[in-house]
Parts: sequence; structure tokens; C-alpha cells
Amino acid sequence: MKKILTMAALVAAFPVSAIDDNEVIAKLNPAWMSLEQKAVALVGPENQKLMVDAAFASVSASACPGLTFNGEEVDKRFARIVDEKGGTGLDEQKAFVIKASTLYGAYLGLLMAESHLDTPAFCKYADNAKAAKDGPNLFWKTK
Repeated sequence: MKKILTMAALVAAFPVSAIDDNEVIAKLNPAWMSLEQKAVALVGPENQKLMVDAAFASVSASACPGLTFNGEEVDKRFARIVDEKGGTGLDEQKAFVIKASTLYGAYLGLLMAESHLDTPAFCKYADNAKAAKDGPNLFWKTK
């Protein structure tokens, strides 16, 4: 199972745009809503939020100073999602991981676009998220 999880991490899981007051970024909202529907259908609403939080943590660690991504925590959380939703057979789990990894990759792409369209606002959102006990903060390493 570890090989599958590593593949998912290499492919490198917010509802509608984190920076929805920006007119240009708000144009991404239809993509966010479509992706959210697909992810919720596959993994459920709680796991969809974890995927988005993990993707945001990854992108913000690259785009914003002072953040370090915790890939090990993503692997642990993703393993739980696979165990919970991925079926019992190896073929079922492989198919699930491919679908979930694709969705996670799409979240990374949308968030990367947002981070480039308005880096200051994106990083301000990340900075505010650092104070939370959950959300993207689950996927940043603490110093």
C-alpha cells in the first residue's frame, strides 16, 4: 500500500476560491464548484476538505515565506482515506488512488493559479490559517 501512497504524494487534497474578492480569481469559481462535486462524490465532504487543505498547504509552502509542507502527514491522512473509501481489493484501491490523486492534482493546479494571480492575498490567507487548529495548518510543519 505504501507504493500507492507515495505515487499519490508525487502527483500532488478550499471550497470555492480562498480569495473570492478578487475579480480575476473569482473566475475560477466554476472550476472549484465542479471539482468539489467530484471530490465529495468520491471521498465524502470531510475527506474532500482534507484534500483541499493539504493542497493549499503544499502550494502555500511554495508560494509564501515561513511555511514548510508536511508531506508525511498528507501520506497518513491519505492512507486513512484509502482505507475508508478505497475498497477492499488491491485493484479497487489502485483505481481509487488514481481518481483521488487526479482530484488532488486538480486542487493543486487551481491553488497554484490563485497563488500566482494574487500572491499577497494568497499568502495573507495562509498567514491567517496558521492560527487555526485544523485546516491547512494540519499539513505544515511547526518549528
